[in-house]
Amino acid sequence: MAEIKTYGLQMVKVGDPVADGSFPLEANMSELCKTYKNSCEFVEEDPTITDEHSDQQDDPIHTFIEKGSKSIKFSTYDYSPTTLVELKGGTVLNDEWSEPVSQTEIVKAIQLVLNSGNSFKFPKARITAKFNAKLVKNGLALLDVTIKPLSPAADKPAVIFG
Repeated sequence: MAEIKTYGLQMVKVGDPVADGSFPLEANMSELCKTYKNSCEFVEEDPTITDEHSDQQDDPIHTFIEKGSKSIKFSTYDYSPTTLVELKGGTVLNDEWSEPVSQTEIVKAIQLVLNSGNSFKFPKARITAKFNAKLVKNGLALLDVTIKPLSPAADKPAVIFG
């Protein structure tokens, strides 16, 4: 089998999750926002391993293994009202964004399109964003975005690569 190398982020795409847990059609996906240079990362934490022991033996009598959580993090400099709605919720009126009164859950399908021609697909993921606006003369105000893949449906994968 040929070796597959991945590199570079071409774009982050977003769409509505499909009820059956499959990934949406390409035609139903659109670019979420531009990302700040070299800020995007997809990380999986180590699994949690719990050994259960008895008083009568040194070796574990049973081991429980839980998958490590996954997250995608990046920053964006796009403060357009439509991007703020996609990332933080809220409303747009007269080209001004207003934040929601209470924290809203934003759940979307996400695709990380890579420069290498392949992509990571997440059929269902929770999006949260927070302001990181350092208002300085020689830098951009940023939004820090965290995306947590969720289980899309019973017996459906949370991550697809190809």
